[in-house]
Amino acid sequence: MDFKIEIYEIVIFMLLYGGLFLVTLRSSYLRNKTLFYIKSAFLIVLYVFISIIIWFIYKTEEHHINNHSGYEPISLTSEAIFMILGLSIYSIILLLLGVYLKRKRA
Repeated sequence: MDFKIEIYEIVIFMLLYGGLFLVTLRSSYLRNKTLFYIKSAFLIVLYVFISIIIWFIYKTEEHHINNHSGYEPISLTSEAIFMILGLSIYSIILLLLGVYLKRKRA
């Protein structure tokens, strides 16, 4: 029994997360420092929230499979860490893209 995430789920998530991230990032480059800090904090909270959701989805699936399958116990910790690492790399790429687009516009 294997827990699999389909590719279309990842693509839709990347589009939604990337769009929200870039819109918030691009609108945060204002002269108002307070608004910049608020929007930056929102991006950090969004990243942490999504990371926690990924962790709990994998742990819940692991718990369900271990309790109801009758097979050997499994661990999905490495998959969860891999997905969170992928989210981190994607967030860094989006951040660099936002900085590049800001410099190109200026």
